Amino acid sequence: MDETQVKKAIKELEALSKVVLDLKKEVIPRRPIVIEFCGSPKSGKTSCMNSLNLFLRRNNFRTRILTERASVCPVRSKYDPYFNLWTMCSAIAELSEVLSNHAKDYDIVIMDRGIFDALCWFNWSLEKQKIDHGNFADIERFLTMRRWRSVIDLVYVFTATPAVSLEREFSNLLTRKTGSIMQPDVLASYKKTIEEMEKKYGDVFKKVERVDTSETEPNEVNYRVTKNILEILERNTSERIGYLDMDTVPLQKDMCFPLDNIYSSQSLAFDVRREVEGNDRKLQPIPILVITNKERKKILVVRKNTKTPASSPESQKLLIYFGGHVRQEDTMESRDTDLISVSLCTLHREVKEETGIDYYPDAETPPLCIWDTSNEKSRRHLAMCYVMEVDFDTLKVKIDKNEFINSGNTLSGKVLNIREVVRRYDELEAWGRKILKKIFDVSVEQQVEMDI
Repeated sequence: MDETQVKKAIKELEALSKVVLDLKKEVIPRRPIVIEFCGSPKSGKTSCMNSLNLFLRRNNFRTRILTERASVCPVRSKYDPYFNLWTMCSAIAELSEVLSNHAKDYDIVIMDRGIFDALCWFNWSLEKQKIDHGNFADIERFLTMRRWRSVIDLVYVFTATPAVSLEREFSNLLTRKTGSIMQPDVLASYKKTIEEMEKKYGDVFKKVERVDTSETEPNEVNYRVTKNILEILERNTSERIGYLDMDTVPLQKDMCFPLDNIYSSQSLAFDVRREVEGNDRKLQPIPILVITNKERKKILVVRKNTKTPASSPESQKLLIYFGGHVRQEDTMESRDTDLISVSLCTLHREVKEETGIDYYPDAETPPLCIWDTSNEKSRRHLAMCYVMEVDFDTLKVKIDKNEFINSGNTLSGKVLNIREVVRRYDELEAWGRKILKKIFDVSVEQQVEMDI
């Protein structure tokens, strides 16, 4: 790219950055997108990562680089399987810490070698008979578990010919002695393994893209990578949510009913959130969770903050549940693609984001459906209600301040006695009132009599 082309590329990328940042102002922060960079040595991945990170930071994105662990690995031999076990576990530990403790603090997390890279090296070790098939199968199952794959949005696999890699290795060194990995035959065999792994695991991860930098100048690579990541950010920020075709869902006499009444095998479809919410022929399933104690005498409650539109039925209301829309990314973690399987993964993600609690409902326990068809906005949303019974004395809750009021002088984030919730019946929205009656078997009339 000449200087004119570079300036044009920068202008295009900065314009796309502004679009993404403007979109982010309108939505509640979610987890960061995670990009893994891996590949053969001296293939240009580190230079590209640094260029990407610099561009993103200077355009007001919050980034975090998880540095390559191989350079600090205490296992001396790079051919020892323990070397890759150590680097693999270190990378996963660092990613886990960021996603658990700082998920809302970053827009993009960049992994310098991670899970896909470990798969490549263990496949290479298997081919070289440095690890047996049994241990390899166990490691492969661990590395390809949905927990990891569902959070890695893109894997960039950088390659270069052995000759180019060695030329880059020696370009600024006063030596021509090769290292244990920087040898033509090792580089060639590993490059071959990487290319095979792209085919083997390409459909396992969300997206795997290979970049051969042997004859491509750095600015061209940096432009392609940066643009691709900005486009992913734009898609994720726009949100594609799930819906059912309203014409396939029979109306119900009662507002509360079992899921079997309306659902057999319809497939979820996905579209941009604003398109779905503006279409009265698209029914949006909303998995929600009520958090109570085993005696069902207490409930964890919250209130949405001022970011919630005034037109929302939840605005300024006391909410006795957590949850939200099914998002397309939830299908990645789900074992199957049916509504129940995907909604369970949705519920886990939403509750984790909103409370910091990890919880997967029993797939065999059907949800209580709540469908308020009394107005146009409510009839587009179908609640799928689950119940979690906990010990509030030991439960650790971290209410999401981006979505809920979370201060000491409010009820939001507090555990209330059922009697107190009933006294505030007028502060509940329609779903909360039905939950109180159907799940806690409490009506306003009964509670008034008890108080008298």
